[in-house]
Amino acid sequence: MSGEVLRAVDLTKRFGGVVACDRVSLALRRGEIHGLIGPNGAGKTTFLNLLSGELVADSGTILLAGTDITRLAPHRRARLGLARSFQITSIFPSMTVLENVSLAIQAHAGSSFRFLADAGRDPQLVEPARLLLEEVGLGGCAGLRAALLAHGQKRLLELAMALAGNPELLLLDEPLAGLGPEEGRRMVELLAAFRQRTTMLLVEHDMDAVFTLADRVTVLVYGRVIASGDPERVRSDPEVRAAYLGEETG
Repeated sequence: MSGEVLRAVDLTKRFGGVVACDRVSLALRRGEIHGLIGPNGAGKTTFLNLLSGELVADSGTILLAGTDITRLAPHRRARLGLARSFQITSIFPSMTVLENVSLAIQAHAGSSFRFLADAGRDPQLVEPARLLLEEVGLGGCAGLRAALLAHGQKRLLELAMALAGNPELLLLDEPLAGLGPEEGRRMVELLAAFRQRTTMLLVEHDMDAVFTLADRVTVLVYGRVIASGDPERVRSDPEVRAAYLGEETG
């Protein structure tokens, strides 16, 4: 379980005259939860898009467990062990909860989507899907259409789908967005429990959650890293306080 899962080196992405990511470098150790924070427009989602392959970097390098994935398509990155959740839930609302997770397992196994109708009946897919649903607390909802779930339950379903392929690295884009206090506490507990299963890069505006979960924290402002390291050291950094946490530095 030792070593690095991810190393991003000098990643840069421009949109016209705007530099959304400006030579961003970041390394994730196996088994850690790494928080990525910053104000709106700081470049956090752009950085996740570069890692997942939704965007292609103008320059820089991305290594996943030592393999250069900088130019790989998203599905090839997924096959190598990279998974992602999005700010807006990404599920199949007309399918059952169990079928959603079974399909995610099928996709990670490289099976063809021609057999969508079979995803909820194949024992090799259904049994691990049921186990995942039990782990996230949705075991009793397996037969429900996903559209009928409450928002918080949909976030849990998305987490189960992201974990379906036993990823090396899980990119989490605001997993607490739209959750109430109790749902948020449940999500924090689950992410803490899953740290033994996968390395996580967590983008989240809930600072209490970030500083509760993260082993290390990196701060982006205007596309640049201004601080990275131990959460308490980052929290007390004068530049971070001034630029992001909104505190006077005296």
